[in-house]
Amino acid sequence: MLAGMMRRLPSILTDNDLPAVELRAAELDGELGGLAGGWAVTDAPVTAAARAAAVAPGVPARAILIERCAAWVWGWTAEPSPVRVCVARSARIGTSARREGRIREAEIDADEIRTLGGVSITSPERTLVDLARFDERDDVVALLAAGIVAAAMPSEAVAAALDRRRSAAGRRRARERLAAALDLAHRAPEELALVSRC
Repeated sequence: MLAGMMRRLPSILTDNDLPAVELRAAELDGELGGLAGGWAVTDAPVTAAARAAAVAPGVPARAILIERCAAWVWGWTAEPSPVRVCVARSARIGTSARREGRIREAEIDADEIRTLGGVSITSPERTLVDLARFDERDDVVALLAAGIVAAAMPSEAVAAALDRRRSAAGRRRARERLAAALDLAHRAPEELALVSRC
């Protein structure tokens, strides 16, 4: 290795990579832009992998990004959400982490997990179903519709994802929400695609 050769910086920078003053100066100069608590080069595309890398410091080992945080990584919404994670039941986590509500155990199969930016994340189909089952926010149907459009998910794939676990809690509500989201996705796909590009 050549003496004085600079190391390559990661695609998402944090205070661990460069002093905070330098990062903020580069942001003021327009060279870097904020991305979920980190900074990215402004002319680099903000991909799902970049978004996942941006939240990676807040993801515990063996944890899987879920729900709105996963939706943001997949590009279904412009605004990042707080990191929410689960682990597969087989991973077993300490009771203190479960008790504090930071991590929950979930029944999840290997094909429902993707790895992006060094982080495990629920697949688009699993993310869609989890949001339809558990999310309490008023805009959930629009978010689901944006996900259907962004992932180019046909109605058959949506139904198959929901039917995967027939005894899961919240299936009736999820089915109603997904039907409304499919209707919205078919009526206004261009508007929803704009959301996912922000």
